[in-house]
Amino acid sequence: MASSKMGLDPRGLGEKPASSGTSFDLPSVDEVLARLPGIPTSLPLRGSESLDPSKQTAMLSSIQDGLSAEPSSLEDIPNLLNQLWACGSDLLVQAAEVLANKSREPLWRASIGQSGILKFFLDVISNENRKVVVEGNYTLAILRHFVNPELIQVAIPVIYNICMDFGETSNNLLSFLLNSLLTAWKEPAHAQIAENQTAYILSKLLRDGFLDEYASLLGFSCDLIELASEQAQAVENSPDGITCLLIENASNPNLEFEHFSPLANCLATYLEKEKFQRVCISHHLVDKVLKILQGSFTIEVDLSSKEDVQAITQLRLKINQALAETSASPLFSEEYPLDSPLCQKLKTWVVADEDQLQICGCVMLGNLARSDEVCQVMVQDLKIHEELIAVLKGNSRGAVLHASLGFLKNLAIAGDNRTKLVEAGIFAISRLWEFETVPQVQFAAASIARQIIISSVDNISQLLAPSEGSDEQTYLSLLLALFEKSDSAPIKTEIGRTIASICRTAIPKAREGNPKAVTSLDRLFSLHPRVARPVGAMITQTQWPVVRSEGWFALALMANTPAGCAAVVNVFDDENTRKLLEETLSGYAPATEETEAKDLSQMEKDQDNAFVLVQELLKNEPGSLPANYRETLERMAKGYASRLQNIQNT
Repeated sequence: MASSKMGLDPRGLGEKPASSGTSFDLPSVDEVLARLPGIPTSLPLRGSESLDPSKQTAMLSSIQDGLSAEPSSLEDIPNLLNQLWACGSDLLVQAAEVLANKSREPLWRASIGQSGILKFFLDVISNENRKVVVEGNYTLAILRHFVNPELIQVAIPVIYNICMDFGETSNNLLSFLLNSLLTAWKEPAHAQIAENQTAYILSKLLRDGFLDEYASLLGFSCDLIELASEQAQAVENSPDGITCLLIENASNPNLEFEHFSPLANCLATYLEKEKFQRVCISHHLVDKVLKILQGSFTIEVDLSSKEDVQAITQLRLKINQALAETSASPLFSEEYPLDSPLCQKLKTWVVADEDQLQICGCVMLGNLARSDEVCQVMVQDLKIHEELIAVLKGNSRGAVLHASLGFLKNLAIAGDNRTKLVEAGIFAISRLWEFETVPQVQFAAASIARQIIISSVDNISQLLAPSEGSDEQTYLSLLLALFEKSDSAPIKTEIGRTIASICRTAIPKAREGNPKAVTSLDRLFSLHPRVARPVGAMITQTQWPVVRSEGWFALALMANTPAGCAAVVNVFDDENTRKLLEETLSGYAPATEETEAKDLSQMEKDQDNAFVLVQELLKNEPGSLPANYRETLERMAKGYASRLQNIQNT
């Protein structure tokens, strides 16, 4: 793998490049290995003893004879192997061969492992004769040979096969023997290789070019890096410099997809942790992660392979999620102001050709739009809202529309921006109220409509203006049509809150003589006779007590005018709604979790608003109420007034 080399032996000194006044924890491989626990060995020094060649031959024969008997007859073999080792016998290779061949037979594997034969060979490959046992940290001894040019081509495939399903990845007899015997330890090995910093060690070797001469090991190494990232605790304990290593490795333009995918996946996993998000931000590496996401659209993928297509799709989603969480950090806005090159790039992505780039641009910039000042700059200076509205008018997919709407909703937080959004054609969202395939888009579009008209008579008048292509139907008419069609409680509630917001703003302004407010109220009730029904849904829902109170207040406001009163009467055509009004005013309600948990002051507020509503209905309703129900309202009003009087007297 081509990479920029630092000119250092990977086992030597680490690097600590400075950025933003801090430095990476980027230790060398030797430093990492030194931090891991050492393990003693029971093997004698190789060649420390002498033994007659005939006796060596006899020992080999004894080993062969033992393997021709029963699996339980292996107890003497470890001692024979130790003696062959101690005298430096060349026959040890033949002994390994016959044992490797026998380990192919599943019946023999357990006995070979339990008899001490496996322990012997693990001792043989351990660094400086350290031992490892199956029940202990048996992977560490092998990991130590990752920096040994003579054994690396055995060590990495062995670790790989310990973790994966059994497969012949090497003709080396020792490798095959270990692979055969350690297959049963696959799951525990996953945790061990992660704890032993395999991801960091391999990433460092890969970045430093130590694996350039071993092309056959690249696939094993990338897969092991990804596998090690699946252990959350080990990820948290990794040196923070692994962020830099993963970014550099995944950024290599010469990578093939099979190697790019695990490296980029591993990077996204690390960026799920706040620790590595902060490292990425403070060292200004976020732009490099953006390039990796962008590069996922140019890397060659076998489109005929469903597995590869699914993998690249999931990878982009995962990187995007990691970038979204990273940009949500308060540190992100400090290191990447709006005039930074990164933010300028994100702005161009809002209208990019690729969905995931558009989503990334909207989400990351949307996370910056958390203060009035920033939102105003985005709208009034950068005019990002115009590009977002253009997206809403186009043929974008649901996920892009949802991200764009979320960004616009943040921009609408700043009161001064709302007029600008309306002037730019924000009510293009009205076509999305019919976007039935993605309810989340419908909800977001309805939510923006509510946010846009908050405390703004001008914007309310625009919502009540004729919709595009119609002289009679208003934008509000389209919203009310969505209310009638939708089965979604959140959507219905959001539309009700929009009507309530209109009433809270327009009715007081109309009393003051504001001409636009007067006109808006006239259009509200004359063109939309069922306009109070969404507000009625606010009082009948039980999920959000605050919303219910908001609904009672809005109905009382509407009933304050004759036209509004007629609309409110329609709400109480339903017997259940009439019963709810009576229960609210009387203070008696069915015992549910919602009513039991509701704060007493909230109940009193609902009762007060319901009382005002009844008074306004009795005063302003045009005679459409059935006589018996009018009598019921009068009785309820008198009863509530009497209770209030009694409370005041006590």
